[in-house]
Amino acid sequence: MISGTYNNRFEIKYVVETQRLPEIEAGLSDFLEPDPNSAGGQGYFVHSIYFDSPDHRLYTDKIEGELVRIKPRIRCYRSAPGAPPRELFLELKGRYDRVVAKRRTPIDEALATYMLETPAPELNGSATMSSALGEFSYLCQRYRLSPSVTVFYHRTPFHGAFYPNMRMTFDRAVQCSLSTRLDSPADAFHYALPPNRAIVELKYNEKVSGLLLRRLRSLGLHQRTVSKYAISLEACYRRVYRGRVPV
Repeated sequence: MISGTYNNRFEIKYVVETQRLPEIEAGLSDFLEPDPNSAGGQGYFVHSIYFDSPDHRLYTDKIEGELVRIKPRIRCYRSAPGAPPRELFLELKGRYDRVVAKRRTPIDEALATYMLETPAPELNGSATMSSALGEFSYLCQRYRLSPSVTVFYHRTPFHGAFYPNMRMTFDRAVQCSLSTRLDSPADAFHYALPPNRAIVELKYNEKVSGLLLRRLRSLGLHQRTVSKYAISLEACYRRVYRGRVPV
């Protein structure tokens, strides 16, 4: 996986019928190439554990449309459900109006486990500690962050054939769980989005081709506001507590 530390970009999201993904991929074939991380076009599984405060402050920021907000998470990639993580990262995904900024730093499984099992983990500062870890530690202390929900899905990534700063992903089988462990069992998960729905994301820096946007519209894709974190937390509370997310 790409392990860059900082990236400013824009995102456009679409919710589509899962069965339409091959049609959409074929319709965009002159714009897209398989991502080199995609294991021969087969994709991979994304396992993300999000952090939030006891009163779900970060979820509320998203729902209320705050222009400046952040989502801390631990993310790993797997070749199959239950397979060992390929890589582990701490990520801070921030939004500043329409601009998305993501910082990430590699972490090992021992550190990830400590962060998941320790209430409001405090990381020892050092000259070698990344800025992402430093900010995560600050956020944990300020907002008493703890693991909130796990999101798991299959991703097929592409990059632009002619636009090097453009990326597109097809995310299907979006599942969630209140079990926030790296080894959560498969039966702890349920669907956050109906299995016949998938999320298509277009990610780009600065500008995007008008021709590509017209092609997407001609394929019947219409922009949607959707957050995997928000829909997953809501789905878990509906299923487990038969209610809404407490804020």
